[in-house]
Amino acid sequence: MKTLVVDSSAVMRRIVTQMLAQMGYQNTIQVDTCSAAFEELNKGEVDLIIADRQMTDMCCLEFAKAVRQGPYKDVNLLMMTLDGSLAEVNEARRAGIDKCVVKPFNFEGLKAGVEFFTVKLQG
Repeated sequence: MKTLVVDSSAVMRRIVTQMLAQMGYQNTIQVDTCSAAFEELNKGEVDLIIADRQMTDMCCLEFAKAVRQGPYKDVNLLMMTLDGSLAEVNEARRAGIDKCVVKPFNFEGLKAGVEFFTVKLQG
């Protein structure tokens, strides 16, 4: 599974990438902006995007809406957010986010989110 990690924090990108590697997912690309994420999407197939809610160039919800309108509309989107409220989750779903993981999360929390997509991709 090819995963794209989008977060303005280099530390967070590194942590998520390390967690993915511990899960056995080695094919991970890290970018720090949504613009860079679109560049990666245009290069080739991505199975899963893990993106932070608050980015420097575009919020994750705007990013998700743009992704859903483009040629990569079927890519899986997981959003990392500090706000786990029902209103936040509903807003994310309306924007095109498939799954949310609330920060701070641990290995098991991220793993549960990623495995949701692994099952989806296999079935």
